[in-house]
Amino acid sequence: MYSSISRFFMLVAIFLFAGCATIRKPLSGIVPGRETETLQSSISISIKTAERSTGGRGYLIFKQPDRFHLAVLSPFGSTLLEVFSDSERLTCLIPSEQTAYSGLFSELPDRGALNSLALMKWVIERPPLSAPSSGPMEIPMADGRTERIYFDQNGLVQRKVSGDGDEVVYKDYQNVNGVAFPSSIEFCNRRGDTVRIVFDEPEINQAVEDVALTPNLQGITVLPLTEFKGF
Repeated sequence: MYSSISRFFMLVAIFLFAGCATIRKPLSGIVPGRETETLQSSISISIKTAERSTGGRGYLIFKQPDRFHLAVLSPFGSTLLEVFSDSERLTCLIPSEQTAYSGLFSELPDRGALNSLALMKWVIERPPLSAPSSGPMEIPMADGRTERIYFDQNGLVQRKVSGDGDEVVYKDYQNVNGVAFPSSIEFCNRRGDTVRIVFDEPEINQAVEDVALTPNLQGITVLPLTEFKGF
């Protein structure tokens, strides 16, 4: 929920890695073994691709193992875009146009912001239960590729790099309901598209109703995901 990224973003990633390498005090109150099962949070999001840059505020609802609902709001609070993920299916809803686009992740075009958001499942998936004593951890992925996970001195996931070059950096962990959770995540895919999400007062492991993760398509024209051109 992958080829090498551009030199610029590699330098940025190295800088972020160096900035996180200083020893920090362990978080207090973390409950051993407690994981993020659900997440609900207001967010600010910025997206940069070769074609355009955009950003705004919204909210994110996530439930293990692979369901999420991302909404991007206008400055006036109306919903510009909603993105729903359920296993291998992605649905993008544009309320102002009464139109939705639905299909498989594999049908997404090779470039674009939506393709970057498709990495959300990989970004938020469960980390290993324990960190290695030294060096990164190599983890096999379901499709046969591998990912490399780097940890900080406190055993928290610092960044992940896929076998083909997608990368995510986790920054400024905080204690949320006994779970160590990053204040922001920054990820860059193998083509250089970047997404940064900053969480505002996240709620961890609170009840999430199924309706919050299911698009309401009543009265909505549903088109193939391959026809989605942006918003």
